[in-house]
Amino acid sequence: MKHITRWFMALLLAAWAIAAHAAPSDVGIVLMHGKWGNPKTMMQLSGALAARGYRVSTPEMAWSGRRLYDVDYPAALKEVEKEVKQLRANGVKRVVVAGQSLGSNAAVAYAASGMDLDAIVILAPGHLPERFINNPSMKSSLGRAATMVAANRGAETDNFEDLNQGRQRQIRITAAAYVSYFDPEGPGAMTRSIRKIAKPLPVLLAIGTQDPFFAESKAFFDSAPAHPASHYVALEGDHGGLPNLVAAEMLKWLEPLGQ
Repeated sequence: MKHITRWFMALLLAAWAIAAHAAPSDVGIVLMHGKWGNPKTMMQLSGALAARGYRVSTPEMAWSGRRLYDVDYPAALKEVEKEVKQLRANGVKRVVVAGQSLGSNAAVAYAASGMDLDAIVILAPGHLPERFINNPSMKSSLGRAATMVAANRGAETDNFEDLNQGRQRQIRITAAAYVSYFDPEGPGAMTRSIRKIAKPLPVLLAIGTQDPFFAESKAFFDSAPAHPASHYVALEGDHGGLPNLVAAEMLKWLEPLGQ
């Protein structure tokens, strides 16, 4: 009987040791949706992460279809910081800032700002003001918004052009907010922001082979400070569908962070 009890206790201790080693609950993830989207568009991925034990925050960001840039980009990054602080306050030891499309743009901008995080996940990176400037109507909108800001009229609203994966629409926001997101030299210019990340961090970049940015994505990934845990992966899929394809790759990559 004593031998059985010792064997059972050893088995329990081994199980506890394995659970403590995995510890996904020590990892928190701020998962941001893309432009004109909402947290529901990330539901399948966030559910897969939560089911594995990760603590997932899926805030509605300023670029959602409902909010449409109701605060400027720096203020949106402060909202991310608030989510990170909340995860830390709830006992999370490592925080991953992740997003899809403009959400991943924000993850890069957040890291470039030097704010608190331990890793970045870039899913189907998007929103490229440094390329939007080649679109005449986008260039005109930016010029008009910049002129309003220079004339101390940045708090005034007007109709400006927005572009999302080939779809163009007008949005009514303040001139200052528009400039903050669409300035080709501002925080939204992710091909510039990624080179401003000072501290090497683990980076996962996942992109679909049918994504318009696919051909440039590896060079973009290589622009981040090198880290041995960083990983680039291409999956068969398009820009919008990537969050529903990437769960297995993301879970595999996240596992060492919980150890």
